[in-house]
Amino acid sequence: MTSKLHIGFIGAGRMANLHAGLIALEPDVRIVAAADIDAARAEAFAAKWGGATFTDHRAMLEQTPLDAVYICTPTTQHAAIGLDCLEFGVALYVEKPLDLDLHTARRFVDAAEVQGALAMTGFQWRYSEGYRRAEELIGDDPIALVNLRWYWTRPPIRWMWDRAQAGGQIVDQNIHLVDVGSGLAGEVKMVYAAYNERQANYEPEFVNWDVYALTLHFGKGAVGVCAGTYALFPEIQLEPAADFALRDRLVRITDKRVQLYTPGGVETWPNTEPLHRGVNRAFIAAVRTGDRSHIRTPLHTGLLSTATVLAANRSAQTGAPVNVAAFLAEEVAR
Repeated sequence: MTSKLHIGFIGAGRMANLHAGLIALEPDVRIVAAADIDAARAEAFAAKWGGATFTDHRAMLEQTPLDAVYICTPTTQHAAIGLDCLEFGVALYVEKPLDLDLHTARRFVDAAEVQGALAMTGFQWRYSEGYRRAEELIGDDPIALVNLRWYWTRPPIRWMWDRAQAGGQIVDQNIHLVDVGSGLAGEVKMVYAAYNERQANYEPEFVNWDVYALTLHFGKGAVGVCAGTYALFPEIQLEPAADFALRDRLVRITDKRVQLYTPGGVETWPNTEPLHRGVNRAFIAAVRTGDRSHIRTPLHTGLLSTATVLAANRSAQTGAPVNVAAFLAEEVAR
């Protein structure tokens, strides 16, 4: 390994810039390359963070010695690019969801496990101060109800308006809340979903659902609901939240804090750092030391959470509940 960690980015858009700004805080990190099919976007990224630019990610991998790579492309490219990266032995940070194609996603996860690659899925909520405090507040006590909510607007990135490319809000955004629920209440076993469209968004290019409602059965016995919408406005005053009801108390996690509701009142613990700081610090620490205990969300976790939200889409399309494990096995066998 080099004296500085050499990091490359595949995809040089919004999320790549967010991650770059956070890993730049690490004294032993150097961003040395960025690949994007849009040359101007790659050049703008490099002008800000440094490094060589490429329009072909394989050329970047072949020509640049790297310790780790961030995959920040559109969702449908994640697994295929990940498989390419495994050929070069780099550590991997893969944006969520893992992919819309579960067959390719499973190949990627299996190949990484066989190779022993250090690879993770970018579920930043699980690395937040709020989530870690919630683990302590809940402990081993049984959770009765999980209530997940994320209200938002039309995505700012236009390719996300097409559910064929981004999967819809449950897949692209609420997956964070579903993953938080799975982390604390056990993997989702069964999901039933109902969506609607053309109730709020009428733009011809908006080929997506407007509103999403899920019923979830978790592995440790809790039942839950998850609601989302693209109908509102960016400044919506209700922040995304994950509520966990236990006997005589409720734990609420948001992107900014965790709260404990009891008969004695409400206690609040704010996060003291940006939501994505913890996940980036953990990834760089794992790359630096080889200690995988820093990684809370390996690729397999990403696969299961991705399968859960895609199973929700299947349920909404068929009108029937979907067993997540059976759905994943079916999709992998295709």
